Amino acid sequence: MKSETWTRKPRYQSLAKLPPLPPGQYDALRQNMVVHEMPGPILVDSDGLRRRIIDGNHRKRIAGKRGYGFPLVFLALLFSAFGSLYAQSKPVVPVMNDEWRAEVHGKMVEDAKARADQIKIVFVGDSITARWTSSPGEKIWKEKYAPYGAINLGISSDGTENVLWRLQHGVLDPLHPTMIILLIGTNDLRSEPDAVAYGVWTIVDYVRKKLPDARILVQGIFPREDKPEYNPRIAQVNAIISRLDDGKMVKYVYFGEKFLRPDGLLDPDVFTDKVHPNTPEGFRIWDAQIYPLVQQWLQLAPMANAPPPAFPLPVPADLGPATPVARNDWLFRHHRILSTPVAYKKQCQLLFLGDQVMNQWDRARTVFRKEYGEYKPLNFSIWNNRPENILWQVGSGTLDGLHPKLVVIQSQAFFNSPATAEDLAAGVEASARLVVKKIPAAKVLVIGGFPMGERPTDAIRAKISSYNAQLAKAADNKRIFFLDIGKAFLKSDGTLEKGAAPSVQAYTEQSFVHWADAQRDTIATLMGSATP
Repeated sequence: MKSETWTRKPRYQSLAKLPPLPPGQYDALRQNMVVHEMPGPILVDSDGLRRRIIDGNHRKRIAGKRGYGFPLVFLALLFSAFGSLYAQSKPVVPVMNDEWRAEVHGKMVEDAKARADQIKIVFVGDSITARWTSSPGEKIWKEKYAPYGAINLGISSDGTENVLWRLQHGVLDPLHPTMIILLIGTNDLRSEPDAVAYGVWTIVDYVRKKLPDARILVQGIFPREDKPEYNPRIAQVNAIISRLDDGKMVKYVYFGEKFLRPDGLLDPDVFTDKVHPNTPEGFRIWDAQIYPLVQQWLQLAPMANAPPPAFPLPVPADLGPATPVARNDWLFRHHRILSTPVAYKKQCQLLFLGDQVMNQWDRARTVFRKEYGEYKPLNFSIWNNRPENILWQVGSGTLDGLHPKLVVIQSQAFFNSPATAEDLAAGVEASARLVVKKIPAAKVLVIGGFPMGERPTDAIRAKISSYNAQLAKAADNKRIFFLDIGKAFLKSDGTLEKGAAPSVQAYTEQSFVHWADAQRDTIATLMGSATP
């Protein structure tokens, strides 16, 4: 079969360049992938390339149009096969994670169809935009934007190419909004500024042609301090996309300086993770910059004969940010874990497994290295891992070549999901039992769920308490141990200390200091004791 060609500089390392999966692991993949009229399952990598699994050691690209490696029929099959994340899936059944993104996109398409005549404002972006309808921005959203039937099309980790793909696959079809509010690009900053800007430009161009009566508010990329070296690049991108402002149907605004302290740094009480405005104050600042314009635009009629402006620079060599791609990050990250150098695996004495909360130790590297460096630790946690995804990881090659003394498991991100505390705990317990089965010399330390909800009487506290109680019963204190460190994050009256507990949306270096302090003695004891 003739191989296709492309000129794109991959945003991530291609799966084709990774080592082959260990023998037998493709069988695990086959059990979890949807197959449609083809003899082998399809892997859709993060570069949007479709690959058929031929056997345990080879992958072959399927000829097809570049950039559309995730056909609509595949999405439809995912929706029908998986349904609700927890309606047909249980935390004790190993499951790969990538269907969740298709699920979220599908729900957005359904929402757009159901409320098409009501939706006047469309928010488009990544996790920063997604927070408008979660705890930091939800109150303002309900008060000011929901009355106009606003829809939030923000999805965590999306780049310009992913937003473009989603807009081209159903979500805009039923809509005739008055305005689009766009903020995108911070996840594309590995690419050159002109390439990122071209991605934003391509989105605006597509939307203007798709919805010619809708005005577009293009917001400059916010500053960030997790990777301060990106800020000069952000300034360059913003300088280019500011030229999208045509004085007619497209307006550019930048207000990143509103989030800064007098010393020029992001306010840590607003951008608690140095990337996202994670507090209501951040969204009050944001709202103050855009809401007056929203009110003005909702009263204006569209302007005829206002074609989108042409890109002001030569077309970039890197077309990645402007090429529609369906995300498949979870599988990519699993493959990246499998490709961890053998030398690192051999010396690893301490392994961490979990979801994005455990993964955020990467943002507290100084604390992590100080606390655990002597154990040559590896953190194989993946964003958006549910307990059943961790179980799938453990059974699908993650532990191969590893001989750690201790494996630490913590699952935090899905207490707000419909899954019961019992089901969530059962999934974590199943992972712990599979670890000790696969690595007979290892112990497992399960860390209880951290407190959520500001007050002790909040309903989420009861769910977490039930979850912790079940995991405590599952511990045999020989191979599997349980540790509840929740009190370390609470004030004496039981209320949650601000910024103390790592959570899905709020994590500071100090919160990881609290975490490390609370589990230090237990980890030291288990690392020093022999396995019975």
